Amino acid sequence: MTDAGLAGIQSKAIQPGTEKTGEYHALLLGQTVCTVKDEKGQNCQGHVKQWQTAPPEVIKKAASGNTIHRCQRCFTIYEGPPQEYLHPNAKKDKKRKKV
Repeated sequence: MTDAGLAGIQSKAIQPGTEKTGEYHALLLGQTVCTVKDEKGQNCQGHVKQWQTAPPEVIKKAASGNTIHRCQRCFTIYEGPPQEYLHPNAKKDKKRKKV
């Protein structure tokens, strides 16, 4: 399998790319879909979700500070920062509740 380049991803402004990696694919800037090509040369385009139930041996191979993400279609493992587009205002909401 090979990687495709950075496409016209709309969530670039919210989701940062991966700065450091371990043994897995790095999440690109704003990446939410899998960019791995299959045997036929077509992009997988599966949804990349944060893998909350990753086994400890998988987590150990990732760089420190990164979370594990996995394609729901081809099961390719990615690592990168937590997906902030899920809760972009979470920090602001916590501050409001304390006041």
